Amino acid sequence: MVPDRLRGVNEHGVTMAELLVVVAIVGVVSAVATPYFMRYMQSAALKAAAQELAAVISSGRQLAIARNTTVCVALSGNQALYKTGVSTACHGGTTYLGANTRSDGTMSLDNRVTITSTTASVVFSSLGIAVMAGTYTVHNPTTGNNLSVVVSSTGRVTIQ
Repeated sequence: MVPDRLRGVNEHGVTMAELLVVVAIVGVVSAVATPYFMRYMQSAALKAAAQELAAVISSGRQLAIARNTTVCVALSGNQALYKTGVSTACHGGTTYLGANTRSDGTMSLDNRVTITSTTASVVFSSLGIAVMAGTYTVHNPTTGNNLSVVVSSTGRVTIQ
């Protein structure tokens, strides 16, 4: 048995005015939130690109330690390449073909950003020390924002 006070609750539904008020509230909240969401998406894309670049450089360091040889991480545009057994100036050596590389040895960085650097390449010794250290600037052309990926002489890779 349903109590008398609850019998009339589900008989009418919502009115058009109530529905319009809810739609208007949702519209206002969406209009206010959209610019913040877009800004977040752009900054997240820049951070993801910097993290991806840092991961590629760190993988080169790990490859140098694992193979007990020097490894050069060469960047050209949004393409990265590992060369093993190189000189300290990243000359000579052989192109590494392995996990996450194409048939020509290159790896594509996915995000739509530009990468510039103070040095052409980073070379890691067999101990994981950066023989040639450097700073890479990851630039988002849409927003004009930058993040720096810094490779210290100890081989540590950080994002600033």
